[in-house]
Amino acid sequence: MKLLIFEWAAGTFTYNDITQWFLKKGITYRTVSYQFEDKNEDEFFENRFMKVLGDDDYDAVFSVNYFPLVAVCCNRCNIRYISWSYDNPLDVADIEKTLGLECNHVFLFDRIQTEGYKKQGFTNVHHMPLAVNCERLESVKLTKQEQALYTSDVSFVGKMYDSMFPQYRELMDDHCKGYIDALVAAQSKVFGYWFAEEMLTDDLMKRINDHFKVLKPGTEFVLPREALAYALACQITKTDRLILLNLLAKRMKVNVYSWEKCELLQNVNFMGSCDYYGQMTKVFKASSINLNITLKISQSGIPLRVMDILGSGGFLLSNYQPEIAENFINGEDVVMYESIEDAYEKAIYYIRHDDLRRQIAESGHNRTKELFSYDGQLGKIFEISGIL
Repeated sequence: MKLLIFEWAAGTFTYNDITQWFLKKGITYRTVSYQFEDKNEDEFFENRFMKVLGDDDYDAVFSVNYFPLVAVCCNRCNIRYISWSYDNPLDVADIEKTLGLECNHVFLFDRIQTEGYKKQGFTNVHHMPLAVNCERLESVKLTKQEQALYTSDVSFVGKMYDSMFPQYRELMDDHCKGYIDALVAAQSKVFGYWFAEEMLTDDLMKRINDHFKVLKPGTEFVLPREALAYALACQITKTDRLILLNLLAKRMKVNVYSWEKCELLQNVNFMGSCDYYGQMTKVFKASSINLNITLKISQSGIPLRVMDILGSGGFLLSNYQPEIAENFINGEDVVMYESIEDAYEKAIYYIRHDDLRRQIAESGHNRTKELFSYDGQLGKIFEISGIL
């Protein structure tokens, strides 16, 4: 089998583990890297990629995450395009214009997101949880110096999310501001169910956009429901992360790994960013508790961060996610919380019970190794796509 891989030039987290599986299975591949300014329109890319597709006889094109122009080119050449995404939501404007192309075999890790596309008629969109290379992670060892550097009571790897919510809110009249503020307050108290987007009705969005036209006559700007929903999710998630991390930092050592330092975080140890294939695994191994605070708009799936924590043998404290609950036993493989207060209390409890915490971490690792290997997940992907 021969594949052409399209890779986002800035890099993708799972690329190395996926290509390692290809080599293990005797699959030959060529990689093309590119970074779009506009994922839906790039004449230079289309011309070059069409030429590359014609250079050899490929069985399929594969990418981590979905790229509409790759789909367009594959459809012209009548070649399968397989994509497997760890992003949710997919960062693709007007995705519906290309998602249904006959060449596409699109795999998403969030079941509810998948079902949403299927309800729209996209039968070529499939649910496939992410995977983890446990063998690679198990081989990572820490020196004494690294153990001292990365050891913490609690660690969190991720960003605080800069949200457009404050800017969008300024576009609204007082009635809409009150409605949106109440919606944010209500959604903030609910874990495991994202209902905010359902509450952004057509009438509400029309009122918001009509008011903006009054503020800015002649404007062509229209705020899409999806953009407002994503902004709400980022705002709520940022608040959750700030509150929980600040609470925990009052009682224990908390390390935060992120690209940008957030001045609203107090008493935490800001450690800067950590490399996915190097430092991150060591962080998870050295931390007593690894936090997962999922972006609110991700409704059911198991995020990549969770797979990497469990694959590294780390203890996981996560917000409730339906697919985590379906695949792992709460309190035996992982620990899930249902509110910020619950998360705080459970962190205090498990930091005091070393043996129980280590037992849960080991059980979670073994369960992950059993259920979510690349061999198993990619094998299913290729079988569903019709090339194995």
